[in-house]
Amino acid sequence: MSEPAIGVFGAGRLGRAIHRTATAEGHSVHLYDPRRPDHWDSAPAPDVLVDCSAPAAVAQAVDLSGRLGVALVECVSGLDEDRLRLLDAHAAKVPVVLAPNLSLGNYLQTRALRHVAEVVATMERAGITGAVPEAAVLERHPATKAHRPSTTASRLAREWLRHTGRPAADVASLRCGPAVSDHEVRLEWPEQSLTVIHQVHSVDAAAAGAIGAAGWSAGRAPGTYRIHEVFDDLLATMGAAVTAGQEDER
Repeated sequence: MSEPAIGVFGAGRLGRAIHRTATAEGHSVHLYDPRRPDHWDSAPAPDVLVDCSAPAAVAQAVDLSGRLGVALVECVSGLDEDRLRLLDAHAAKVPVVLAPNLSLGNYLQTRALRHVAEVVATMERAGITGAVPEAAVLERHPATKAHRPSTTASRLAREWLRHTGRPAADVASLRCGPAVSDHEVRLEWPEQSLTVIHQVHSVDAAAAGAIGAAGWSAGRAPGTYRIHEVFDDLLATMGAAVTAGQEDER
């Protein structure tokens, strides 16, 4: 099966990284500059459109995805309710993957936090006093990051609340330092602490996730999908393939 053709909407760091990485992997890739709509028809229609532009350009990405009739992987974070409603309406026509954080590390961090939360919540229900620690989320982005807290930090806090019934004591933001981001969840008991940290050193981590989500969404049924659902499905498919291969060797 040939690799799906990818349209990249946005000419920033992430868009360029996706273009570079996807091209190296054998995809046909076309960059769509939101500032140059007159150039959008200069290449064959892709199989999926990846939006890594900015909140103000999301409506343009939705319009282009609709005109092309292709899936949309929405990578822009910090979207307001109006833009989320726009994406929800668009998902009635094409598959839309909501992917404010595309990195494998964030997926693993979230799974690890969920597991810890489920363990301590079970201990509390069993009558162990003080099993559930105080939790706080700290995120760092460079000073160019527009909104705070980040969507990723807010989702980590919601994950903790969903599985323990306890809100995070704080969700704090720093705007300084190098490009990309750090996210940590600090769990504090009186006598010990546990910190789950994810640091991104290169935008290539997000580019890899975007390409995986693009391949998954191409040809999918219309609907709204979240990036961790995509990773769950990809992981299940990998596990099934490994199991089938082991059975074939017997």
